[in-house]
Amino acid sequence: MRKLWILVLALLPVGGSFPAGAAPAGAPAIFYRYTIDSQRSRVSFTFRGIILPFDAHFSVLEGEISLGSRDPFQGASAWLRIEAGSIKSADPLQEQMLRDQVLDARRHPRIELRVEGARPVRPPSRQGREKDWEVRAQGILRLHGVERMLPLAFKLADTGTDLFVRGEGALRLSDFEMSRPTVLLVVPGSDVVEVNVRLVAHPAPPGAGS
Repeated sequence: MRKLWILVLALLPVGGSFPAGAAPAGAPAIFYRYTIDSQRSRVSFTFRGIILPFDAHFSVLEGEISLGSRDPFQGASAWLRIEAGSIKSADPLQEQMLRDQVLDARRHPRIELRVEGARPVRPPSRQGREKDWEVRAQGILRLHGVERMLPLAFKLADTGTDLFVRGEGALRLSDFEMSRPTVLLVVPGSDVVEVNVRLVAHPAPPGAGS
């Protein structure tokens, strides 16, 4: 299965958001939570048709990222939920086809991703206060009523205030028992979906949780 960044994407560490003093050895692990800003985040995708591709995105999503205080990646986790019925496309017929035929949003209203086991590929690069990581992780994606373990790869930028997660990849509809989209409502399109993820996360308010 190809890499999926979705989606993803939602899980990574930050530098400037951690307290200046490290926790003493043997102390209980402390985690900091960040919530995804749905207004500034987007999960979009492209289907390849016989002649031209067509694009769509989801307008309703939520999620959370948990990071460790001593080692940002140690025990880090994340989750992302997407409302399947919130799909948007420039073409109303394509939008209806994707929502009703491909996603079957009435029977499977939510798309969910849980992420764990994140590790940096190399030490972070720095530019001013910003740190940038390349990260690999494992994700469990629930889509169309089917769960699959996916290898994830994405980039994280920590500005000291917000987290920016971004990535791109692909998945196969047949892996999730989904119908291929139809072009002009007749000709089947590609089984492969190209996914593009851009997420922005802020420190979670006190008492926030999943």
